[in-house]
Order: sequence, then C-alpha cells, then structure tokens
Amino acid sequence: MEDSGLDGAEDLRDERERSECRRPIEELHASVWPGWWSMDGHPGARTADPDSRGCDVEFAIREYALENSTFVVSSSWYLPASEIPPELQDVMQYNLAVGGSCIVNPSGQWVREPVFSQETIVWAEIDQEERRLAKAYFDSMGHYSRFDVLQLLIREEGWEPTPRPEPRPRELREAADRFEVRFDRLEAMVERLLRRE
Repeated sequence: MEDSGLDGAEDLRDERERSECRRPIEELHASVWPGWWSMDGHPGARTADPDSRGCDVEFAIREYALENSTFVVSSSWYLPASEIPPELQDVMQYNLAVGGSCIVNPSGQWVREPVFSQETIVWAEIDQEERRLAKAYFDSMGHYSRFDVLQLLIREEGWEPTPRPEPRPRELREAADRFEVRFDRLEAMVERLLRRE
C-alpha cells in the first residue's frame, strides 16, 4: 500500500467523526461485548477472566461514557461451559463469555459493577442530572464545538511544506556572471547540495 502521508489528517478526520457522536442527543449508549478477559501483552493473547480489572472492555466502556458524557449500558455475553453442546466443546476452546454486563455513568463511574459467572439482568434507575453535571465539568466537545474558533481542513493529497528547489539555468548563469564564478562549477556545486537531501 502506498504511503499517502495523510496519517495525521486521517487522525483528525477520525476525531471529527467522534466529535459528531458527542452531540448532546445521545443520552444513553448501549454496547455489546463477547465477554471479559485478561490479556498477556496483546489482544491476541486473551484469556477468559471475570476477576480481571485490566480488560480492555472496561476501559472502552468507561472512556466512552466519560468522553461523551453519557450513560453506557454494556451487555457482555455469558455462556457457562456446561451449556456448550458436547459436539462443540473441542471447537469452543476460546470461550470468553464469562459475563461482565454493567452500567456506567457519564463520569465513567460504575452505577452497576460488572456481573460475572451468572445469568442476570443488570438494571438501574438513572438520573439525567448526572449527565448535565458531567457535561458542565468536562465538555469533551470543547473547542470542537466552537465553529468561530476552529476550522478543520483535511488535504486529500500529499503535501510538502517546502518543495524541493529545482535548479534554474538562467538564474545560475546570472549568478555566475555576477559573482565571476565559472558556470559549470556553480552548477556542479548546486547539484551536490541538492543530492545531500
């Protein structure tokens, strides 16, 4: 794949798209996860672990609630090993479905902590005033909502802030004459300088 040099612009575009999701209309966000786990250094090394407080799902849920100042109701799959049909037990060695359903408030705090190793309905009464208070304390839109202050311009093509200079024979000849330098020596010197880049 060709490097377009747009990584920074793509990050800004992603941020702009996320900021569109932060508009004041989302009061409650629902998410669904395949379970709860611990990781050994990278996402491919997941192990079902209801005791893990380092599961990336927890960080994602709480971060989304805080960044968007919204309640998050998160449902995580629970499938006990005894419920896996015998003919699939060899196939389903990678079962992360230990539960973890929970509810988080707009400040990223638990309203209902994750529930593990049981089938249940996680519920809570929520107070919308918490959302308004969280937004007053931490406005994640910040300057993104200030159209009078910020403009996001994304270039769709690669761009060099300082283009590489091209030698211009006429200007080189004028400089050689003006400073009484041989033209071929001046031209060779410019070529050597340009090759150093």
